[in-house]
Amino acid sequence: MKKRLPASRVYLRDVLEGYYVKSEGDFEPNYLITRDARKVYRVKVVATVVREPTISDDETYGKFQIDDGTGTVWVFGFRDDTRLVKLVKKGDLVQIIGKVAEWRDDKQILVEGVSTVEPNAWILHRFETLNEKVEHVRKAIKAFEIYDRYGITAKAKVIARNRGIPEDMLATIDELYTLMLERRNTEELFEEETEETETEEKSRPEVEEAKAAIIELLKKKKGKPVSHKFIVKKLSDRFDESVIEDAITALLAVSEIYEPESGYYQLL
Repeated sequence: MKKRLPASRVYLRDVLEGYYVKSEGDFEPNYLITRDARKVYRVKVVATVVREPTISDDETYGKFQIDDGTGTVWVFGFRDDTRLVKLVKKGDLVQIIGKVAEWRDDKQILVEGVSTVEPNAWILHRFETLNEKVEHVRKAIKAFEIYDRYGITAKAKVIARNRGIPEDMLATIDELYTLMLERRNTEELFEEETEETETEEKSRPEVEEAKAAIIELLKKKKGKPVSHKFIVKKLSDRFDESVIEDAITALLAVSEIYEPESGYYQLL
């Protein structure tokens, strides 16, 4: 039986600012690398439910949103875990254990366990989270110094061992730097593309009109997913299909709508 990886106490800010890594192997777990070079496979957080849970009509998935004072994250339950979403309501203080996931660059938590807790549990969680973070940062500062000077060489590993620093922390730092560089390059490219897109959209007012029409259409469905085919059919008398496609893409890009399943859209 495969051993379950331990859950790390974190602030939601750590999740939101971290770097999500999807493993290449089928049997290797995905994970998050925090900005202070902490590799996290599963998380434990205490937070307040700030949006009423919703369940899909076929009960294949459910979701609710939590806030711990440092950030806000959606929590999802799929298939059998949908039942966990039913255990909470808006305003509850809850402890969540789950895996971090990412969808369209938005971090999420896939719930594995949830329970309502008393306010004292929140205080204890903050204390224990801070303790874990301080202990990690104390070692990470030394590890960064070693890495910056010696890289990830054999000499660096020996020095790390002698200073009580886990060798794998050097590998995590190396991976973190790579991810930071990739994100910076991506953001620079995105900024260039955004400027071009904004210029194009200003010359295409029909896209803005189609966006407004799509939002109005989704509002009428009162939170139910609407298919791509249905949207095109309803708006085809007013807009070309290419305009509707561009409008959907633009709404997804600014998170005004999302895609709960392929080819279906809902308002956020």
